Amino acid sequence: MRHTAWSIVLIIGLTDCFATISCDRHPSAARNPSGHRKIASLVPAATDMLLGMGAGDHLVAVSNFETAPQVKDLPRVGDYESTDWETLARLRPDAMIVQIAPDRLPPGLTARAGELGIEVVNVRIERLEDVFDNIQRLGAVAGEVDKGRDATRKMRDRLDAVRARCAGRPAVSTLLVRDENGREVVGPGTFLDDLLKVANATNAAASLANRYPSIDREKLLSLRPQAVVVLLPGAKPATLDASARFWASMTDVPAVRDRRVYTITAPYALLPGPRLADLAEQLADDLHPETATTRPAAAAAPAAAATRTADQ
Repeated sequence: MRHTAWSIVLIIGLTDCFATISCDRHPSAARNPSGHRKIASLVPAATDMLLGMGAGDHLVAVSNFETAPQVKDLPRVGDYESTDWETLARLRPDAMIVQIAPDRLPPGLTARAGELGIEVVNVRIERLEDVFDNIQRLGAVAGEVDKGRDATRKMRDRLDAVRARCAGRPAVSTLLVRDENGREVVGPGTFLDDLLKVANATNAAASLANRYPSIDREKLLSLRPQAVVVLLPGAKPATLDASARFWASMTDVPAVRDRRVYTITAPYALLPGPRLADLAEQLADDLHPETATTRPAAAAAPAAAATRTADQ
């Protein structure tokens, strides 16, 4: 589960303001408008965006926590704590993508990258709109402006379709959970909170003054969610079993009583990238099964929640 922890660190810890750059006038694209630009991505979500728009051939290196099969053979060059400058010096990418709050930027990172002729592209991905913005921005970084715009349009169209088919249905109070013990949940002001709105659901943790709060059993009971969606990307059977046992013990929670606990194990379940459209469709199918068109909805028994995987 290390890749999941890495994704959450990116989402939770790096929350301050970032400089914004117009996608149409990105300096990287201006310097090399027709060449094949090489990119090192130290952000799994950014890697996913490039792959999703069909620009994965620009990647020459990725972060230490990548799991996508398309990049399994690429060099790993770091994460939010470390950078493999020796490998980067050998590869000489045109751009390196990071997600680091300005006041946490490691001393000398920009200077070291400048010495190697590497442009540092610092992204901010917290809300759903940030995903749209950065797909286009990274398309410009790669010199693939049209691909970035096309990927954004397709994603918006899919989300609009989910929004339309769920409109008019009663909103479902839903708790999004990020671990097998019901402690780590998703609060307001996040891309996942935004996605709940697309699927016509309210966030059961909206009253908690934290984007990614930790709660105890008593607080969980007080939230009284009508549905629970457990996001466990790539979870192993032991983790899934632990989660099922926990929710089986929570019989006073309306979602458990009504057999509405669902688990999603797809690798993109916590990744703010273009496959959020897949996640939105899964949420809509589970929360509003009467509208399901792409896959059958399955009710979850308290002891064994319905599980969605990458193949479903």
